[in-house]
Amino acid sequence: MPQTTSAPGLSRSQRGLLAVMASPRRLWRFLRDPKAPRSPKVVAVLALAYVIWPADLVPDLVPLLGWLDDLGVAGMALAWVSSQAAQHEAAHPEAAGGEAIGVRPVSG
Repeated sequence: MPQTTSAPGLSRSQRGLLAVMASPRRLWRFLRDPKAPRSPKVVAVLALAYVIWPADLVPDLVPLLGWLDDLGVAGMALAWVSSQAAQHEAAHPEAAGGEAIGVRPVSG
């Protein structure tokens, strides 16, 4: 698993979110992995449905607030799912699948 440069004091979910932002394919591989836990997959689908669905806690027709609640739900879900993906990769390094191009970098 490639090392990400991170500032000291970051939480596990923040490090996971940084890793996903650096390589979104890692999250996609995690969501498609049949050995990965089901709960993060369900949370990802529910968060996506919440953002797309027009009727939510604060309707999207309300300027700014309607978008901010969608952004908050999506951000929290992405942070949690990415931390679960990082934990899964740590426990199952074969599930990591290398970098975005599918090849592990050669360290020299």
